[in-house]
Amino acid sequence: MVFPPDKVNTMKKMSLHAALLSIVTLLCWPSFADAQEQRKIVLGEKQFRESFLQKVTVSGGIRAGFMFKSGSNRVDVHDLFIHLPYDVNEQETMLCVTMVSRDGRYTASWEYAIGMQPSGAIAVNLPSKYQEQIAGYSTDELVVLAAITNKDCLSGEMRYVPSSWGLTDKSDYVLFVNSGSEDTVVAIPGRTERVQCEKIKSDGTVAFDTKCTIGRELVGDAKSVYVLRNNFGKRLPNVEVQMR
Repeated sequence: MVFPPDKVNTMKKMSLHAALLSIVTLLCWPSFADAQEQRKIVLGEKQFRESFLQKVTVSGGIRAGFMFKSGSNRVDVHDLFIHLPYDVNEQETMLCVTMVSRDGRYTASWEYAIGMQPSGAIAVNLPSKYQEQIAGYSTDELVVLAAITNKDCLSGEMRYVPSSWGLTDKSDYVLFVNSGSEDTVVAIPGRTERVQCEKIKSDGTVAFDTKCTIGRELVGDAKSVYVLRNNFGKRLPNVEVQMR
């Protein structure tokens, strides 16, 4: 079929217009990374409870923090992430978080209704009044213990999820505990290996004094790990860290 010259010119203009429109569309369309926008929790001042004391003489509980090993040296309150290893399918899910410094001077806690969520990292905006003091801590000196529950945060039915200073989810787990003078190891169900924990060599070990670095390949799909402690040959009760 042969078109008249004016028809051919019109078709060429339409084709050119379509091509330009396609290019503009590709340039304006968000990339895949942009489309996967980072989820963020923005806490109000009333939701975020914190304190910074000049002197602390009381130690904390056994479990202090459960985190991914950080590649950063210093804490940045604008660079905290909570990681969900699996999809959360319960609509009433609450996120319960405590934070404590090794010297026991800084503590914080907050809770947030996250509901149903896909797996992955969630950034957290901390409205801290003590940013200057917090910036003086290393990432091993200020730790986070995050858990999810289908009830309220006082129920005791917690499943712990890792957090991190800086966006990382490929590194090993680090469990921070307060074990006193006891020899401490971590046991993983189905594994014969034991992870030997190390005492933190510092004078300021009030809230926690022991660090257990656990390879992710060891944990695998385990639902819990157990902190085993021995005090001069006497076995103390196991402490379960139930994970999501």
